[in-house]
Amino acid sequence: MAPSYGGKKPPEAEDPDPTAAPWCRWLKCSACRIVTLHALIADAVTDGSHRDGCPMERQNRLLDRCRRRIERRLTAFAAEGITVRRRTQPEDMEVEDAALEIVEYGDAGRLETRLARDAAPHQLLRAIEEAEEIVDEPTKLGAWNVTPTGRWRGLALRQ
Repeated sequence: MAPSYGGKKPPEAEDPDPTAAPWCRWLKCSACRIVTLHALIADAVTDGSHRDGCPMERQNRLLDRCRRRIERRLTAFAAEGITVRRRTQPEDMEVEDAALEIVEYGDAGRLETRLARDAAPHQLLRAIEEAEEIVDEPTKLGAWNVTPTGRWRGLALRQ
């Protein structure tokens, strides 16, 4: 849209709904020169955040960045042969308030991560970062447990 357009309604256009009018402006397309009515997303971003947008936009961008980092790290876990169980129910976790659990099974010699269903993205990212350190130094998983289901050791990373 042409930023220099003054916002005049074309004579053939209908008046907008009076309840929507305060949030709409007439804008001219810089390519085809047609004038149409548009809702204002940010009227010159009145809070002074010209580049970064409103606080909600910044928060959404931070959450998106966090989710992308989580996905990259989980993809790397899977590439290393680590089983990733997503959105694990609290009753399926050894420690209910854990954001992530990492378990090594002695019989199969494999690692598994369990991601809590209700962990906030920033908490989950921190737990995954800690889990990366544990994968590199598995002695941090603690002592081996021998149960009827097999030999295992693990660590719960709390929220």
